[in-house]
Amino acid sequence: MHIWARRSREQQFIHTRREDEQGEWYALDNAAIIMPAVANEITTSLFRFEAELDAPIDVGVMGKALELTVRRMPYFNVRLRRGFFWYYFEPCHTLPHLYPDSPSPSQLWDINKRGTRMFRIRCEGNRVAGEFSHALTDGTGGMTFLKTLLANYFLLKGIAPGAELGEGEFRDILTSQSFIESPSIPSDEFEDAYQRYFPKGLPFPDAGPNAFHMKFKRLPKGQYRVISGELNLTEALGEARRHGVSLTELMTAVYLDALQQIWHETVPRPKEDYIAVEVPLNLRTMFPSKTFRNFSLFVLIVEDMRLGMRSFEELVMRTHYQMKLEYDRMSIAKHLSRNAGSARNLIVRAVPLFIKDIFARIFFAKFGESMLSGFISNLGQVKMPPGFTPYIQRFGFIPAPSLTTLTNASMLSWGDKLIVDFGSLTESRELERLFFRRLRSLGLQVRVSCRLDQAEAKAQSKEEPNAILS
Repeated sequence: MHIWARRSREQQFIHTRREDEQGEWYALDNAAIIMPAVANEITTSLFRFEAELDAPIDVGVMGKALELTVRRMPYFNVRLRRGFFWYYFEPCHTLPHLYPDSPSPSQLWDINKRGTRMFRIRCEGNRVAGEFSHALTDGTGGMTFLKTLLANYFLLKGIAPGAELGEGEFRDILTSQSFIESPSIPSDEFEDAYQRYFPKGLPFPDAGPNAFHMKFKRLPKGQYRVISGELNLTEALGEARRHGVSLTELMTAVYLDALQQIWHETVPRPKEDYIAVEVPLNLRTMFPSKTFRNFSLFVLIVEDMRLGMRSFEELVMRTHYQMKLEYDRMSIAKHLSRNAGSARNLIVRAVPLFIKDIFARIFFAKFGESMLSGFISNLGQVKMPPGFTPYIQRFGFIPAPSLTTLTNASMLSWGDKLIVDFGSLTESRELERLFFRRLRSLGLQVRVSCRLDQAEAKAQSKEEPNAILS
């Protein structure tokens, strides 16, 4: 009986779906619980995946594809609600709409506004995009949703995938007809994997020093500029191999190199002596999990600017060894222990939500963005079934906006292309300029484009988008 009760308590933390006299609801996972306290209509917590097709999107068919997708992944079709002690997700009993796109993605969408879903799907011309709150999911979950949406769209258009969906290489495309006709959604798809792998009794990781933040002038409210760089993937991988590092490590070193130049050119001298780049890690590669909620942590690559300018070669090697030191099971376990343990603490659980929000903001400031100067996230290679591939020209991955770091980067690979997308809330393009200039100095060809120019900036609406495509 005692063992059963203990297991039952463990399952309470792991499984997020609940049902009581008020109906069905979902608990937020461990990484999500801080997001409502720090999100607003500017720092929306929305990251974005997008796909450009070979032809204009049939909005009617895409709407039907969205319906099929949320019926298969109902744990995405939720809105945020406040309880007395915790936030929770309430299922939406209506279908999500399609929204028009904007030159400024991931803006003017407040997840705390009553009735707002935790994601939105946008269409414009031949581009479809999913913008997902980090309160709902991480990159793995967001890409799974978009790939499933695209697969449903192509199937409805009569295009055969040329491969088995939901199995093997394409197991993250969830279009199985059996699930649509007789829904039986595996609970491990929306479990809190942090709690499943919660290690007890470990010391917490040390807090890092406050990091340098760029002090450039901000863009007007509602504007979020995207600058994209497209490289040949084979050439980029070859350059990483030449340095004896991974592609992620190479790009992180390029990012650090740009930041150190900005630090040394800043007048007066910054009071923060360190620059730090956050590199998110997909924990599913280390701890087996099928969850499409959040299951990622990060490592910080830190450099002390008091020591002077480092050569690019030094930065590459130091990034490589810092990654090796931080990305191991024991080091990650310390972060899991700190982050997941609070949800199990009886004292914390008994504190009213409005007080939790205050401490969440303090925690986020101390262990969150105050410790980093920027971040770069690498989703890796995106793969679609061979029957769908000819109809997709490009994927993109745009990071969530931050008023602290101002400019951040994300990247992914599609076919023979490596796409690096910067999202920025500042008028300055200095970080992006230095980043792509370094890549070119390495002999890599980069094609750069900017999503938001001044004419578009003046023309776009400053209201939260509510026009529905039908």
